[in-house]
Amino acid sequence: MAAFSLLALSWFSAFPAFSQSIHSLKRAELEIHVGPAIPLGSFGRTAFQGNEDISTATALDYHGAKVGVNYGLAFGYYASPNWGVVLLFNGHSYGVKTGADGFAAYQPDYPWTTTETDKWTEFMAMAGLTYRCMIVDRLVFSARAYLGYAHLMSPFYRSEAKVGTNLYEYTLHSDSDPQFGYGAGVALKYLIGRGFHLDLRCEYMSAVPFYFRNVGSQATISGQNVQSSVPHDKRYTFHEHFQSLNVSLGFTVAF
Repeated sequence: MAAFSLLALSWFSAFPAFSQSIHSLKRAELEIHVGPAIPLGSFGRTAFQGNEDISTATALDYHGAKVGVNYGLAFGYYASPNWGVVLLFNGHSYGVKTGADGFAAYQPDYPWTTTETDKWTEFMAMAGLTYRCMIVDRLVFSARAYLGYAHLMSPFYRSEAKVGTNLYEYTLHSDSDPQFGYGAGVALKYLIGRGFHLDLRCEYMSAVPFYFRNVGSQATISGQNVQSSVPHDKRYTFHEHFQSLNVSLGFTVAF
């Protein structure tokens, strides 16, 4: 036990001491972070559940985002010890949650199963204000709020149903839309040294609803009772309200 205590004391003494003052921190910070992204609201609902008959509808309830990943980097500069500005670049990636019946909204009586999906992909480039204060030695509380550019790409989707000797296939193409985004978050930063911090961060990110127009889809039938594949092209319009709660681990290089 004494040996362990001596080892721990030696390890901590290797780091330079800090005074409990925000003035001891450097002005510029470059941060890298990654962690889970939790979709909120309608964005996280099971895909296509709001549609009763997709075959005749022109509007689509897509949604279906699973828990995904967020990643990014940020640059902050503090004009005063506590207040500064931040530039943030953040990405999100989410799988698609479709339920056991796949695209049953297209023909509810058919045994649809999902055969292929891409991902919801989102990118943000933001600017805003940041604040920091020292809680105790080596532990800093940080907060920031920002707004700017957001871009969301909808996933490609394919489903199929086998009925007798016929095979029904449905595909929905991907699309993308730019929009106005915003967010805010807080963090705890542990100072390994004045120039290197470990970060635990929680942030909410959202955007004005994305509007996808004329998204292409195709339905085909093939089998013994069909002379050849019979394509049926259809276009949909849908809105997606992106909301995400991000929990991230990262590090900061200060200079």
